[in-house]
Amino acid sequence: MAVVGKLTGIVASVLAFVMLAAAGCQAQRAEAPATKDGAAESVPVRASEEVSSGKSQVSSEEGQASGLRTSDSALHTSNFTLQTSDEVKPVKAEPAKAEPSGPAVELALKFVPGQAATYKITVEVYKSVAWKGSAAAKPASFTDGRTGNRVELTFEQRVQQVLEDGNALVEVTIKGVKYLGESVNKIVLDFDSAKPADAGSPLAALVGKSYRVKMSAAGQVLEISNAEPARQAVLGNLPGQSVAARLLSDDEIRDRHEIVALSALKDPHVRPGQKWSRIRTFSFDDMGAKTYERVYTLTSVQQDSGRVAVVEMKAIPSTAMAGDLYRQQAANPFAGLSDNVDSYDGRLVLDLDGGQVREYVEQMQNEWIVADPAAVQKGQPAAISMVARRLHRLELVP
Repeated sequence: MAVVGKLTGIVASVLAFVMLAAAGCQAQRAEAPATKDGAAESVPVRASEEVSSGKSQVSSEEGQASGLRTSDSALHTSNFTLQTSDEVKPVKAEPAKAEPSGPAVELALKFVPGQAATYKITVEVYKSVAWKGSAAAKPASFTDGRTGNRVELTFEQRVQQVLEDGNALVEVTIKGVKYLGESVNKIVLDFDSAKPADAGSPLAALVGKSYRVKMSAAGQVLEISNAEPARQAVLGNLPGQSVAARLLSDDEIRDRHEIVALSALKDPHVRPGQKWSRIRTFSFDDMGAKTYERVYTLTSVQQDSGRVAVVEMKAIPSTAMAGDLYRQQAANPFAGLSDNVDSYDGRLVLDLDGGQVREYVEQMQNEWIVADPAAVQKGQPAAISMVARRLHRLELVP
């Protein structure tokens, strides 16, 4: 009976989460903070960093996930928000277990005055709650729900100037925007700049707007400028204006353009098989916190209309910041009641000759299953599934 009582309490808490998620979605559209790699993050559209070659079972003491924020984009909720922090200091590249082979290549961006390229970035952050098992055991007041958003932004970046130190001033112009926001299974905002019917939306004001970033060859955004005119154009309290303002925030801009797989390198000259890494921590509110080590490996150098480097990322649990995480877990009301399954991986495809990113993606999913053992013994399994998912994909548009 005690376990049943606990599950009932969890159901009530989850129901509160679903309702708060709705409020969080609205707040996100109103304020929507973003995050950048290497700094504390708390955003609706963002994920954490743990991935193994498949789905790895992790104890509930390690499990925690929630909304996402980006230097990867964001979706705020007061009960299930994902907060992340990255280790700012890059980790030195280390050799793989198998000795790296072949000549070293330079993993770096290259800038040429006047050089232009068009990219599409997709940032997707969702969290959901679902009942699993016997329908007879499902409380009448329980409702499955999904809350989150998906952003697709197409932009042109043009190199205006290459500085003496090798950094470059890049002008970025927004060409197209799609946004889909959901709150407990209901669409609260659906916008597509390509649809004539959406021309009157506040989000339409983003198209054609520009800002400038100073980029390093290591894929870091060193400075953001000339964004104020675009921000002034979307001022207001309407949901679409709030979303537009978030997309033009410094954190979102950094997340949009930075390439962590490159900035984590201490030395850009890497041989196939060589590995390097960066630590990142995610806080999933009531579900606890997790720290991951994102391990990047140069898996191959291919010949495909020029030389192309392929870097694969697999995230693994890390003991870094163990003291802080233990204190968070001690206050976790779900500790000992849930099983966690997670995956976190990514990929970078870099044109070595042109020094341009062809594709850069990192994706994470965490699922917690909270089950009632008493219900299982009665032959009517009862469980709650809570999922946090984040996708960050940058791709070159031909």
